[in-house]
Amino acid sequence: MLRRAGGGPLGSQGQTRAGADGTMRPTMSTPERIAAPARPTTLRRSVCASRTVRSWGLARVVLLAGLAASPAGAQQNDADDPARLFESTPEQFVVSNAQFVLMHELAHLVIDEKRVPILGPEESAADYIAAMMLIRPRAVPPEGSDALLQVAINTAEGFALAWRRRERIGAELPYWDNHSLTVQRFSTLACLLYGSNPKRFAILVERLDMPEARARACVREYERAAYAIDWLFDTFARKETDPPGAPIEIRFEDPPTLTSVRMRDAILRQGFVERTFRFFNDVVALDEPATFVMRSCRLPQAMWLPETRELVLCYELLDAYMAMSLERSQLERGGDEPGD
Repeated sequence: MLRRAGGGPLGSQGQTRAGADGTMRPTMSTPERIAAPARPTTLRRSVCASRTVRSWGLARVVLLAGLAASPAGAQQNDADDPARLFESTPEQFVVSNAQFVLMHELAHLVIDEKRVPILGPEESAADYIAAMMLIRPRAVPPEGSDALLQVAINTAEGFALAWRRRERIGAELPYWDNHSLTVQRFSTLACLLYGSNPKRFAILVERLDMPEARARACVREYERAAYAIDWLFDTFARKETDPPGAPIEIRFEDPPTLTSVRMRDAILRQGFVERTFRFFNDVVALDEPATFVMRSCRLPQAMWLPETRELVLCYELLDAYMAMSLERSQLERGGDEPGD
């Protein structure tokens, strides 16, 4: 079985398939002979979605402005202030998105390895598993649960930026892609965040034009997702009496660009790859060894390859996230994307 490339914001840009030699090759995400929906419908949906993702950027700017204006003492006393979760450096933005991609691909590994029953697209299931591991973690990292929430928020922002980029260049919507549209992946993450703590994340309803009915549904959606992730771990987690699972080798190949060198070093410095796999091995006992490798793939993507049992994260994806972070910085300064 071959897994579709790309768990992160660029996941809906195209597809890959295995050639005769087993290598990954890009394919078009929408066959040309399949007609797209009528243009007026697409435009109407696009305008609504564009307003939503632009509101996300506005919400972030408003929260950060509030954080800067608050007295230091008030900031220290209000541990639930969501503004802190929206505050991140370009490096943190890139590393956070890479962390979500890693967890998304690990979800594919679990689904394959344990034959987890799912109803619906596997890519959507992997998104939900990755999101809930951040919002409702089985184990809290040393830096606290808010660090994982910040990963979720940076990832949602990555989806929003990817959608805005598609709109800016006039790219066709990949209706036949096996990932949801990036704007849908963005809204799913925002919905789960709000549903997990409506009081703390009320700003999302206020600034994202989220209908009240949808906000109420988000609470139920989070509750269902929480039940599902708990069932997943309770059913497939390694028992204390079980032997340790097969090891996961971690390998970093040489990065091709200065940006990817810098981001690789940041990933190594933060140690989230080792920490994630250590937790994964404690919770899920693999039947056979697997390998995580960061390498150059010529395309910004990530993938789980069951045939070779490799989880690959491409350095080009880190370069793409850094480009997004530069766009984000420009938006924060009150500008718009290049070319607008």
